[in-house]
Amino acid sequence: MTHLNIPVGISDFAEIRQNGYYYVDKTGLIAEVLKAQAVKVTLITRPRRFGKTLGMSTLENFFSIRKDSAVLFQGLGIMNASALCQKWMNQCPTIFLSFKDVDGLTFDSAYGMLEATIAELFRKYTDLLDSKNVNDYDKEAL
Repeated sequence: MTHLNIPVGISDFAEIRQNGYYYVDKTGLIAEVLKAQAVKVTLITRPRRFGKTLGMSTLENFFSIRKDSAVLFQGLGIMNASALCQKWMNQCPTIFLSFKDVDGLTFDSAYGMLEATIAELFRKYTDLLDSKNVNDYDKEAL
């Protein structure tokens, strides 16, 4: 009998791929998103517990200019689209924000968790304060 290392509770694409967890290839979503170039916003809906966060993590790993993630995608369907990968993989400024862990028994506790989630996101990008590519207005906002 084959042992499957199922990633229960893990929604981080990189963690799943790096640790050899069982993964159902849904990288075709990347090509679908790129086909709709005239769209300003892409809304991706799925039922509860159906992989929304994992899908968004996959998109972040594919697009983020801050990553070098080609090895994570080896053997997956998206790599068959080599021109698409060459043009888009790790070429875009990308922000990934999930509210999956924002919870609370009261409005105030949920609001506090939301504040902490957004503060953690800002901490990930504090290096932008030293970047010559970010204008002073945006630095002040950050």
